[in-house]
Amino acid sequence: MLKGRIQDLVIGIIALGVGIAMFIGTKNFPGDTKTFSQIVLILLIVIGAVLIITSLISAKKPGPEEVDIKEFKNPMLAFLIIVIYVLCIDKIGFFVSSAVAMPCMMLFMGYRKPVPMIATTAGALIFIYVLFVMQLGLRLPADLLF
Repeated sequence: MLKGRIQDLVIGIIALGVGIAMFIGTKNFPGDTKTFSQIVLILLIVIGAVLIITSLISAKKPGPEEVDIKEFKNPMLAFLIIVIYVLCIDKIGFFVSSAVAMPCMMLFMGYRKPVPMIATTAGALIFIYVLFVMQLGLRLPADLLF
């Protein structure tokens, strides 16, 4: 089995496992939140299962050249930034975490112009604040500043 197919198999297993574990965790969710979450997680489980099956079927067929493991460096670093961001939301709040994570991700993706980066980050956070906090009255995870 080529590296690419092994990686597909591993990603499929991870998606399937995460989907099942999170689906079990939704049992205490209230009403519509539970239904929506379960629908999304069922889709994740199905996609994971399809990825596992296709990687096992394609293992028997000759395929393209192998994928170099170095090609996964950038996606894994981006995933790490996202994981750190998600973990920081509970510790320092949504808006502070987002204000740090968005420019970090833009820098990681190779964008270097500071004024558009700041404007994009500020615009997105102002939009989220106005829509979710002011209009819908939702409480986002508490910030150090708010």
